[in-house]
Amino acid sequence: MVSKNITAIIVDDDEEAMSLLEIYLKAFQEIEVMDKTVNPKQGIKLLIRKMPDIVFLDIDMPEINGLEVAEIIKENHLNTEIVFTTAHSKYAFKSLSVKPLDYLVKPFGPEELISVINRYKTKSKRKDLERRMDLFIRNTRNNQKIKLTTQSGIVFINPDEILMVQAETNYSYIYLTNNNTELITQNLQKIIDIIDSPSLVKANRSTYINLQYLRRIDKKNKKCVLNHQNIVIEEPINRSSLSFFEKLNCFPIS
Repeated sequence: MVSKNITAIIVDDDEEAMSLLEIYLKAFQEIEVMDKTVNPKQGIKLLIRKMPDIVFLDIDMPEINGLEVAEIIKENHLNTEIVFTTAHSKYAFKSLSVKPLDYLVKPFGPEELISVINRYKTKSKRKDLERRMDLFIRNTRNNQKIKLTTQSGIVFINPDEILMVQAETNYSYIYLTNNNTELITQNLQKIIDIIDSPSLVKANRSTYINLQYLRRIDKKNKKCVLNHQNIVIEEPINRSSLSFFEKLNCFPIS
């Protein structure tokens, strides 16, 4: 079995340091340097578009520093591990809030990168095992209905019958496969936590969709199409969610 390459992007306003790091990384067969940039704003665009496994991120940069870039990575729920690279150890404590994979103080050499790569592999294996166990537990769990509150009382819903959940101020609408819509007197995130289903994924800030009924993603118009029998729903999709679906590489995107 051929192991998957670890993809990486470098964001560092010091061109010399960036080029040296790229040389170090290219010495490792398992590392694929997808891109690099001295501009943190451009770096954010690259990260959202390419979604690398690791970003080597300088902290002390003008306009937008590395800590701010890291916060944007977290806000967009990008599955990218952060390795801070900096000439100043004074940032180490502040960086802990974003839970980086590692923190390298310049100048560093290939030896330190070996440690970073091994740490990534260990964490990746652990996450994969947790994901497999979670799927196993979910698949073996009885298909129970969930209880949600409505304006008139309560409703019992099978999660597999949910097409879409959409926020409406402090309430939420649930669209069902029987063509009914339920107004739930709970906010969107509360409902998603109660349902606790891997099939429900975020399409945009106010909407989660059920992957079971996703039929197409229109990249040009930035929308996704859900379909069940005679029910067709079109819903806008934001950039980070589009990148997520593109990386899955298992849904029709046009």
